[in-house]
Amino acid sequence: MEVAEVAVKKALGLGATEVEVYTQKTKNVRVEFDERIQSLKTTESLGIGLRVALGRKIATCATSILDEKEISEIATRTVKIAKVAPEDPHWKHMNKKFGKSSAQEYYDKALEDLEHKEIIEKLIPAIDLMKNYDKRVKPTRGILNVSTSNVSILNNYNESSERRESNIEVWMRTKAKEANMESTGNEHQEARFWKETKFEELAEKAAEKAVKFLKAKPVSSGQMAVVIRNQIFANIFGWILNGPITAEWVQKGRSPLANKVGTQIATEDLSIADDGLMPKGWRTKPFDDEGHPTQRTPIIEKGVLKSYIYDNYTAIKDDVESTGNAFRAFYWASPQPAPTNLILKAGKASPEEIIQDTKKGVFVEETIGEWLSNPVSGNLNATISHGYLIENGELTQPIKGAVISGNFYELLKDGIEVIGNDLRNSAHCYSPTVKLTKLTLAGQE
Repeated sequence: MEVAEVAVKKALGLGATEVEVYTQKTKNVRVEFDERIQSLKTTESLGIGLRVALGRKIATCATSILDEKEISEIATRTVKIAKVAPEDPHWKHMNKKFGKSSAQEYYDKALEDLEHKEIIEKLIPAIDLMKNYDKRVKPTRGILNVSTSNVSILNNYNESSERRESNIEVWMRTKAKEANMESTGNEHQEARFWKETKFEELAEKAAEKAVKFLKAKPVSSGQMAVVIRNQIFANIFGWILNGPITAEWVQKGRSPLANKVGTQIATEDLSIADDGLMPKGWRTKPFDDEGHPTQRTPIIEKGVLKSYIYDNYTAIKDDVESTGNAFRAFYWASPQPAPTNLILKAGKASPEEIIQDTKKGVFVEETIGEWLSNPVSGNLNATISHGYLIENGELTQPIKGAVISGNFYELLKDGIEVIGNDLRNSAHCYSPTVKLTKLTLAGQE
C-alpha cells in the first residue's frame, strides 16, 4: 500500500485526473511428476499495474521493480502515454464503490506453513498407487500447483481493499499398454483448501480409466441421446458462455445473447448463476479486481436470460451498477468483465438414474477439442476420447474417436432432457451430469 500511495501521488502530480494501482504478490509451488517426482520449484512474484486517466484518455503500465525510483518512473511513463492516447467517448470514471461482500472460505491459512516435505509425502502414495494398480499401467505425467496471492487495490478517491487467496490444481495422466493396444487416463481437481485435495482418489480413477479403455472401439455415426459427465459439461458450457454473458461482448456486438434479457433462451429446468460468494468456489473473493464488492448474479433463471455480467466500465456504459466481475488475468492486464464461479444449477437425478433411464445412447467420460466450439454461432464440436455405449440402461462397450456436434443455444432451448445432482467444477465452471436428448455423432461409417 505504501508503494501504491507513492504511485498515486506521483501520477496526480503529473496531471492525471484519476489513478488506480493494482498490486499483486504471488507465491507458487509447482511439482512435476511421472513415476517419480521430477521437479519441485517455488517462485515468488510481486508487481503493480498502474492505470491512469487524463479526462477520457486512458493508459496502463506495469512493473515488478518496487522501489521508489521505479515507481516514480512508471507513473511518469503512464501519464505520458495517456497524454497521447485517443479519447474514449464512453469513459466516465474508475470504480468508486469499494467494499467487501460476505464471501468466505477463499484462503487457506494452512498453506502458509506448508512445507515441501508435506507436499511430497502426500504425492508419493498417489504415484505409487498408479504404478501398482495394474502391471499394464504407469503414470506418464502429473502437475501440482499450489499458489497463494495477496492483492491490494488503491485509487485516488482514497478507496482501498486488500485480500488473500489460495488455489490448488492437480492433474494426473496414466498410460496403459497391452499387446498392440494403448490407452490413457486423466483426472484433475481444482480446490481452495489443501485438506480437500484427493490425490489418491484421482490416481486410482486415472489408472482405472486407462485400463478400462484399452479395448475402446470407434462408434458408428448417427444421432442419439448423449449423457455428458459433470466436469466435461462444465468445460463445454463454460467455454461457450464465458464470453457471451459478459457486457463487453454484448456492447461490442459479439454476443448472440445481445438484446435478449427477459426472453426465454433455455428450457425452464435450466438456471445458471455467476456466484462470487460461493464458499470455497474457485474464484470466490470479497471484491473484484477493481475493488467492487462481489455478488451472486442470476444469468439464466428457469430458462429466462436475466442479466449480463459487468465491470465498472461496461456498467457505466449501460447505466447499471457493476456486478463485481472485473477480472485481471495478470497484474499488468487491464480489468475486463469475466465470470467468478459460473454454476449450472443441479437437478435431482443421480448419474446412475440418468443412465438407467437411457435405453440407447452414449456416455461421455472425457473429450478433447471442445475449445474448437464457436461461442458466437453456438456450434458445439468435441471429440470423445473416453466414452461408453449405453444399452438398456447400462454402460457397455468403451468407445473413442467420435465427434459430437450440435448447436449449443438450440440445445439449451429443447435439447436438455435431464440435469443431474452431482455438481462438480472444472476450474471456475460448475455443472452436474447432463443428458442431451439427441446429438449428432460422427464416428465410424
